Amino acid sequence: MRTDREIVNQTNDVARMLYRLRGYDVPIGYKFELATHPHEREAWEGACNAQIILTETDPRDAVSNLED
Repeated sequence: MRTDREIVNQTNDVARMLYRLRGYDVPIGYKFELATHPHEREAWEGACNAQIILTETDPRDAVSNLED
């Protein structure tokens, strides 16, 4: 079972790959869940949707758990 931190980190890794497809790059460790730029938000949402489809896990729940 993955921890909430592992889920968020993996989702950020996927978001980073999606963002790179647009021709942009961010450093390892960048937190897309905190992003405000529309392209970065789009990458985060795409990565969240991938997690839901592939693992039946919503990373937004994991982020909320980390904030608690």
